[in-house]
Amino acid sequence: MLPSYQNSVDLLTSVANSDLYKHLIVQLNKDLSLVGIDLSFSENNTPIQLKEALQKSIQELILHDFSSYTNLLYRIDVSEKDIQNVESADIDVYSKNVTFLILKRIWKKVWFRHRFSK
Repeated sequence: MLPSYQNSVDLLTSVANSDLYKHLIVQLNKDLSLVGIDLSFSENNTPIQLKEALQKSIQELILHDFSSYTNLLYRIDVSEKDIQNVESADIDVYSKNVTFLILKRIWKKVWFRHRFSK
């Protein structure tokens, strides 16, 4: 069963302690590429670096390329209901929460693929 996480750092720190951290980054890069977003993360990024860079990128997409942002959410399969539940007039808080939703969904994909593809 998938554990519950409090925030992006909690999730990424836990995943970094497993062998699946690089798979999470590969999946994230794949999803970004499939929607035409020219952004790639290194497997050498620490969990904090990954979270901060992704959050900054999400914020930039929201402000300057909303269509790509929505396409990314669709591609990753982040629930529309979850996105609607993210309430904040502060773009920093909003992008932080959306980043967490994205990472949770990607982790779920990676975890299930690893768990059930043996």
